[in-house]
Amino acid sequence: MTMRNRWAWNDPPSAPTEPSHDLHVHLGGHPLVAQILFQRGFTRADDAQAFLAPAHYPPTPPDDLPDLLQAVEILSHSIGEQLPILIWGDFDVDGQTATALLIDALGALGAQVAYYIPHRLKESHGINPDSLRQQVEELNPAVLLTCDTGVAASAAVDYAKSQGIVTLITDHHNLPAALPNADAIVNPKRLDPAHPLAALPGVGVAYKLIECLYTQHGRADELPRFLDLVALGIVADVAQQVRDTRYLLQLGMAQLRTTCRPGLQALIEVASVQQDRLNTTDIGFQLGPRLNAAGRLADARLGVELLTTHDSGRARLIAAQLDGLNNERRLQTRQITAAAQEQIARDPSLLNWEALILSHAAWHPGIIGIVAGQLTDRYQRPVILFSLGEDGTARGSARSVPGYDIGAAIAAQSDLLLQYGGHPGAAGLSLKIDNIPAFRRRLSDTLRDTFDPSVRPGLQLDAYLPLDAVDLALATELNRLAPFGEGNPRITLATRDLQLKSAAYIGRTQEHRRLVVEDADGVRKNVLWWNSADQPVPDGLFDLAYQLEISTYRDETELQLVLVDFRRSASTPPAAIHPQRQWHDYRQSPYPDTILQDITAQHPEAAIWAEGYRRVESPGLPLSELPTSDMLIVYTTPTGPQALHKALERVQPVHVALLGVDPPIRAMQDVLRRVLELVKYVLNQQDGHTGLDALAEAVGQSNETIRLVLDYYAARGEIMVDYRRGGSVRLAPGSGEPAGDALSKLDLLRASLNETAAYRAFFQRARAANLLGWEDEGS
Repeated sequence: MTMRNRWAWNDPPSAPTEPSHDLHVHLGGHPLVAQILFQRGFTRADDAQAFLAPAHYPPTPPDDLPDLLQAVEILSHSIGEQLPILIWGDFDVDGQTATALLIDALGALGAQVAYYIPHRLKESHGINPDSLRQQVEELNPAVLLTCDTGVAASAAVDYAKSQGIVTLITDHHNLPAALPNADAIVNPKRLDPAHPLAALPGVGVAYKLIECLYTQHGRADELPRFLDLVALGIVADVAQQVRDTRYLLQLGMAQLRTTCRPGLQALIEVASVQQDRLNTTDIGFQLGPRLNAAGRLADARLGVELLTTHDSGRARLIAAQLDGLNNERRLQTRQITAAAQEQIARDPSLLNWEALILSHAAWHPGIIGIVAGQLTDRYQRPVILFSLGEDGTARGSARSVPGYDIGAAIAAQSDLLLQYGGHPGAAGLSLKIDNIPAFRRRLSDTLRDTFDPSVRPGLQLDAYLPLDAVDLALATELNRLAPFGEGNPRITLATRDLQLKSAAYIGRTQEHRRLVVEDADGVRKNVLWWNSADQPVPDGLFDLAYQLEISTYRDETELQLVLVDFRRSASTPPAAIHPQRQWHDYRQSPYPDTILQDITAQHPEAAIWAEGYRRVESPGLPLSELPTSDMLIVYTTPTGPQALHKALERVQPVHVALLGVDPPIRAMQDVLRRVLELVKYVLNQQDGHTGLDALAEAVGQSNETIRLVLDYYAARGEIMVDYRRGGSVRLAPGSGEPAGDALSKLDLLRASLNETAAYRAFFQRARAANLLGWEDEGS
């Protein structure tokens, strides 16, 4: 049941086990605040105060950064002489925000600036000499100023110098063996690792440069308006929140909550985030992914334009584009994940290697890194996904887990690679497709030989609390430690011996759950469990690890517990662990109907789950009508893991028989035709009232697929659709006039059908225990 191998306390770093009385007195408030700060290494009251409040932190002078004063002098001269400056950024959010900051700040001083962002798929990171040559020919810059890139671009710098261009590098990436021959290299990696500026990301380095420049120009009072960009970049780049980086983030979060930038206001609006309550979670899961989607699927210059435009209308248009790209990114992520799982089901031996390596020609190279990260979490091993090109080249993205240095392990196979680069947790690479088998074998050998088990952490808990001690006042107190992120993880609490009282699916595509848990005293709490549709719920007594969030809806503030992990309670008696649960696997049988008759003869009260049939022809019932029963027969293959787990939760079976017959309606034209028949019936017989669940069960497809079919017919002008709360739908006849891009809706529909088909193929091959989440029970 446990999702990780072990739990562990986040122990204090020194001999005393309790914070001093002085620390309690100076910090005040709930004693748990002082306890957690003490456990995280803050033993002195002044250090803790400086961590909690930027007013108590003494910021480090910008000129501690090597070469910064030289860079400022060159920029001041260039501005005074009106020399053209070319800003060269990067396509991730750190690069976009750094580029936007420099454009804004230098432009406000009267500089002549242009900028360039590499295209992720065509150029990758860094400064491509050919692209630089083209920009030099078009713009004839006097100064090349990089941000979030350039420290390893010796060839490009040499070319720029040969053209008489002054070159200023601002970057934060690891230093190469030999630095480029630039006029200034401003990089915190040139400092001692313990220096207060050492953890700055690219946008932080750019800000310190501007801080010094503006101070020299007597305009230091204007600096706070750039801090919204700094906060955005720090969080999105997962920078270590220590010393000056945390200080800038704290100031930047306050600025971001009141930002006047039209682009950020539009982005916040399209992401449905409350600006005045915006936090680092909103950046990490709402704003950052939308900006990153531009670099992954289109052109990162969209993001820079959004962050620098003064036109509110243009800002709303770009924000809508980024939102659409992010939706496409999410869809492709689901599709690649489903296809990857299907590959594993088809060939389980792929999991016998130290690294899981998968490949496909249809996988977008800008998305595979996201999926690799998800598979890494699921399988707790390094994962590399390759996108196979028509030129015979495989472009890969790697993610790792603690104990494996994936960057070093990939570098050890350099003779097989065309390009590579990365760090212990993530890397990128390319190689010839024919070399993938040898690469898999050699990489696994290297990872096995270099694995360090001592650095595999368990779940770090900050405190165990009884459920009745968890309330809004406590969450408010613990939020004094915010902003949270790398170097300052969210506070994780735990409560023992809970029972699950109910579980409900939530979210547009029902991908999340809301649990209700109860302790022995009858105290109940709601718990949100994100992306849990394909996970089994806890049963019996269990211990819960969770984080606290404060949410506001319609001016009502409430506490939310967010599930991090759970494990079976030590108090659970062996008899309470469903020792008799069994599955019966008939998925490969050529005679499913005969087997169905045999099972129902033995279990006449069995719940038979079948979808996609007309009512009079169906061998069973749709999910919404399944009764509670000791026996569940899965006749048709489910549309996805969440549908299967819904059925298990609804029926509560002791025995499950898997038949897995494909539903009768699978081809896109058949789906379109059947939904149109149902729409006509709803309009004529039900006054236009129906629900996504009812339509999905009748067709044997997912709610998302049905929504896309309805959107397609609405775009053609054949119907009007009103989606309402709880999955209900109101349909009306259309005007006959096109009301949208029907072809794009059709493309999304095709992708959704492919996703369902991939899961159904996975369902036919995966181990029954994995499908049902009954790993502990046996068959």
